[in-house]
Amino acid sequence: MGIDQDKLSKILKGVRRVQAAEVPRVVAFFEDQSEEPENKVPKLEIADLASEAREDALVPVYDVAASAGHGANVDDYEAIAFSLAFPQDYLRRVTRASLQNLAIISVKGDSMEPTLKDDDVVMLDRSKTNLSYDGLFVLRFGEALHVKRVTRAAKPGHITIISDNRDAYPMQEWPEDQVSVIGKVIWVGGKV
Repeated sequence: MGIDQDKLSKILKGVRRVQAAEVPRVVAFFEDQSEEPENKVPKLEIADLASEAREDALVPVYDVAASAGHGANVDDYEAIAFSLAFPQDYLRRVTRASLQNLAIISVKGDSMEPTLKDDDVVMLDRSKTNLSYDGLFVLRFGEALHVKRVTRAAKPGHITIISDNRDAYPMQEWPEDQVSVIGKVIWVGGKV
């Protein structure tokens, strides 16, 4: 089949999924075997392998970084660099958002440590742009893109922007109409 024996063993034990790139080789193998009457393989199994490989949802990763520091200037258009695959059942446990509203970007800086570290990646739900609720958001303010914690301010029409690394970065208050919400952070990935 052209698949490493260890990987094939894990697939047969149900520990590993057949990857999308491996599906054509598996299908071709079973089609070749099914030509001989004693080795007939039901077509259903081939279809199951192909559909299993399609269960992953691809979330776009944008070539942009949100600053966890003093700000990162970004263009109005950010290109999709690649996509990350997530099993759909896992993604449903993380969020109810539609796939079209999800995006992944990287984090630069130390202002959100220990929650977010430099070079972490965050998944955003771009449908969640209401700042009436506290949370971790990617925001555009002061001509830069930031990832910060947001809460309501005492002053009407304002929000409090908080860095988790409070020793190095003080809280800021901004008029809500001067802050553009890119999305709410719903997932974090990074190095250990």
